[in-house]
Amino acid sequence: MISQICKNWSGETRRLPGIDCIAYPDGRVTVLRCCVLYDPETKERARGYRPLCDTDIESLEKYRAACWTVIDEWASVSYEGGKIYGGDGGMGNEGFIACADARDELVWGMFFESTNPIRHLKIEGKTLVAINEHNELRIEINLDSLTEIKLIPIKS
Repeated sequence: MISQICKNWSGETRRLPGIDCIAYPDGRVTVLRCCVLYDPETKERARGYRPLCDTDIESLEKYRAACWTVIDEWASVSYEGGKIYGGDGGMGNEGFIACADARDELVWGMFFESTNPIRHLKIEGKTLVAINEHNELRIEINLDSLTEIKLIPIKS
């Protein structure tokens, strides 16, 4: 049986769950929480996303049937025979990053409610670097451990 995540990824109009999360083609969803970490020794703050819980798309739809958000591709980069895409969601403040295989089938998709659209993507070793549309935020994702997500302000 094809999951709702795969059904919403395929076709002309692509969608992802419109909450801070990582969605997988088998229907699993890792809900993310944006947090600020403060180190009292260095007095530095670090923003990032941390996993809040694991669930599935059916559970999300049970309480929020209209959880799907249309996404638009703005950028892409080749990765392991497929592509990683970045772009926007239905509102101006949303962004997404998704990895697809050589057949353009979803491997994983991330949705961010408040990063702004993703305009630039590049891979540095095993880190995906995404820059938002205003060039004010750098998102670093460990491709070996997708829940390791750093948000780094870009100083002009």
